[in-house]
Amino acid sequence: MKSPFRKANVFELILLIVGVGIGILGFNLINGLYAEDQAMTWNLLQTVFLWLVLIVMVILAATMEDVKEELAIVIREHMEETRLLKDISHESLQEIKLLREELARR
Repeated sequence: MKSPFRKANVFELILLIVGVGIGILGFNLINGLYAEDQAMTWNLLQTVFLWLVLIVMVILAATMEDVKEELAIVIREHMEETRLLKDISHESLQEIKLLREELARR
């Protein structure tokens, strides 16, 4: 029986490590910046915003990788279905030719 989960590839593992690193390192740096000033400054606000944007980018990269793999599966299945339809069409054409030959003999 096929497992409902797929195996993670190297890119996804690297992306996971980078994402966790960005999360932990960014939080520590922002926490240190806040501990320094003890107030909400523009530098802190910009840092938090850019950190969140970076996290969103990592999430988007992971999503795009997953979509790419799913699309490859869909394309493979589509090619197989097209091949089957071509075979069915070829068989139907052969049957029509045989019927025409049979009608021509009568």
